[in-house]
Amino acid sequence: MLGRNLQLPSILLFVMAIISCGGGGGGSSNSNPSGSGGSSSTSVTYSFSGGTPTAAAVQIGTGTFTSATLQSGKLALSIPQGTTTYAIAFVCPPTAGFGNTVTSEYIIEAAIQDGTAFSLNCGATLTTSNVTGSVDASAVPGAANVLIRGTAGYGGQLGGTTGTFNVTLPNGTNDVAFVAIDSAVQPNVLAVKILRNQTAPGAVNGGNAVVFSSADLTANQSFAVTNIPSGFVTPPAASVEYYTANGTYILLDNNSATQYPAVPAAAKQSGDFYLFEANTSDTATHNSAVGITQTNTTGGSATIALPTQWTYSGPTPAKLPTFTFAYSGYSGLADVAQQAEIEWAPTPTTLTTITVTATTNAQNGATTLAIPDLSSISGFSASAPSGTNVYWVAAIYGGSAEEFSFYPNPPSNGSLAFVQNRGNYTQP
Repeated sequence: MLGRNLQLPSILLFVMAIISCGGGGGGSSNSNPSGSGGSSSTSVTYSFSGGTPTAAAVQIGTGTFTSATLQSGKLALSIPQGTTTYAIAFVCPPTAGFGNTVTSEYIIEAAIQDGTAFSLNCGATLTTSNVTGSVDASAVPGAANVLIRGTAGYGGQLGGTTGTFNVTLPNGTNDVAFVAIDSAVQPNVLAVKILRNQTAPGAVNGGNAVVFSSADLTANQSFAVTNIPSGFVTPPAASVEYYTANGTYILLDNNSATQYPAVPAAAKQSGDFYLFEANTSDTATHNSAVGITQTNTTGGSATIALPTQWTYSGPTPAKLPTFTFAYSGYSGLADVAQQAEIEWAPTPTTLTTITVTATTNAQNGATTLAIPDLSSISGFSASAPSGTNVYWVAAIYGGSAEEFSFYPNPPSNGSLAFVQNRGNYTQP
């Protein structure tokens, strides 16, 4: 059925920020993409929203990493004439996850051809406040409850078809979506009503009741996932979401593997889009996975094709291993990135992760990617002690041009596929 939890790579949003045609553009006046002639350097800027990194470092060309300082949430680099590649590294503030305190270290290897302005997020939660109001969904046949959603999926539920609500949404302007569902264990979406530009804190709809009518009922559309690899779980996990231009999203589920409930015309506005997603893993070990995310503004009947499986047994065990990527499944795609990750538990309640992502331009034909040693720079992690159980993840991303450029919202039209393998080894 649609709406099942998807086993997506944990840093997909960081990949979205770097794998894009032009990297969002925004080049500075002294940009020199060719690396020769004209001005003497190219300026590249990474802007951080959410939490501010606790440590940062940069590498120009093939030089060594050196400590760097953010200014007003931005990490600025100057790439000299004749040099095209660079890398940034940063450590996000510790976060809670899976019962542990997680410290995440990221390295992005890129080239000036990828663009000059990027946006990243270190995972801080949004500041929230309460909104109030009332709902009447009694006109929706079969309705049993109403979900209330704002920016980034924040919200709550009514607990019935009529009554008052008091839910928590991110501060400021929200598109507030009201989703009428039935009483199934995996509820079916029956109707959707969206009120634009509501303010938190405050009263939704000016304090007037939000009343559903027949114009708010959903209509089922077909949805198919193709190219499922042999020996992989079938049907794959899949979901359909609806995003508003202001960052509110809702899950569209109707307990069917072949259909989804489309948002009614009365709820749509320019800038909104649908997000279709699917992934699956091998039935034997679940260590090999494939997946794709695809967006469009039209909805309607949708078919998404999973990428071809990639088989990889993992890196040779090392304190800082080197990963090998050999995959032809993205031939012809505009944007490709390789990613390597290791993680371990220094204590029973802490987890350390190091993730390296490299664009095709940065790799320039290379098929290997190494975890760099940044332990000599203050704030970065040392490698795991000998005998530690280290988990590894290797992934290759492929996307269409002009897509998945900025966090937190995906683009309204685009696609991003991934192939992934994972395992573990004992630290030498």
